Amino acid sequence: MRTPILLSAHRAAAHYRPLGLTKSHHAALSNSTLIAHSRLHFQHRFNSSSSSSSSSSSSQPPLPLNLTPLDIQYNKTLNPPPTTRPPPFSIPENNPSLSLPRNLLAKGKAILTFYKTGLKSILVNRRLCYTPLDSLPEPLKQLKPYPDTRAALILKSRLRHDLGRLIPLSLILLVCAEFTPVVILGAPNLKVTPLTCRMPREVEAIRERDRVVRKRARELYGKGEGEVDVVVGEVLRVGRPRFVPEWIYPGVMRKGKLERRLAWIVADDAMIVQGGGEGELVVEEVRVALEERGVDVLGKGEEELRGLLRKWLEITGQVEDLDVRREVVKGMVVQGEERWRRWERWEESKLTLEG
Repeated sequence: MRTPILLSAHRAAAHYRPLGLTKSHHAALSNSTLIAHSRLHFQHRFNSSSSSSSSSSSSQPPLPLNLTPLDIQYNKTLNPPPTTRPPPFSIPENNPSLSLPRNLLAKGKAILTFYKTGLKSILVNRRLCYTPLDSLPEPLKQLKPYPDTRAALILKSRLRHDLGRLIPLSLILLVCAEFTPVVILGAPNLKVTPLTCRMPREVEAIRERDRVVRKRARELYGKGEGEVDVVVGEVLRVGRPRFVPEWIYPGVMRKGKLERRLAWIVADDAMIVQGGGEGELVVEEVRVALEERGVDVLGKGEEELRGLLRKWLEITGQVEDLDVRREVVKGMVVQGEERWRRWERWEESKLTLEG
């Protein structure tokens, strides 16, 4: 039998997908029951499974994709596996003792290895999603998140995102071949690469572009030239899909997409708090969580990022009513993190949906 928080997390994922999430689905989010009991239950199940398989052999098999034991020491209730994020990547520096063609060949090999590792990560994530724990090899058992938790929901969401971008990436590889990185870095708006195949420069280019879009949307709202929902959609990067004409994508579809994103943020706040807080998230997931809330993460250190997420959770956690909480989220998104201070102290009884 599922605990209330796991059931609410499962329903939050249904809202994150193109499905509806009603107010009754959110009812469990305000429950103060901690997730510790369910976490211990699944930890016992995972530990017993791994201990029974490891007792037969004295040495553990190596982890996949060159992962180290430190890479798997994280909270598997809140954090998805590291295979959902890009692998480490660095372009080798020019070697003066080698000719220009050989230096270029070394750089090309590094890029090719990065893409191959990213594509292998998608296959690993697919096994983690749909293969039962008992049927997984021992190294993958250590990566599989606890069922019906935030980590499992994000794993499925990112896997769906990556699978949908395999065909566009394959077409670019066929047409551009070794010039694929140049095309991808030159057009970050396309976002045709899976999350596991995004190089650091591509990630920075996307974040820089999002920063410009958020700043422009907030400036227009400050001048009274934009509706709240339109500005929130721009800041959260929720809008019309690319290559889809405006007349095919009416406003009602855009509004539904925005409502699903807001409902996911409200549900995600509850799951993070009940799972132990922002301190249980790895720093990469802290960045992603802040980006989903319209926060600029470029140039910020780990301590500052965790402080911003902690402040967000403290402010939204003061609101019991889910409709009011959603409006508070919209207000914080529109105004930006520089003006969150005005939301730190207020009486909920005096807060209206318009205020």
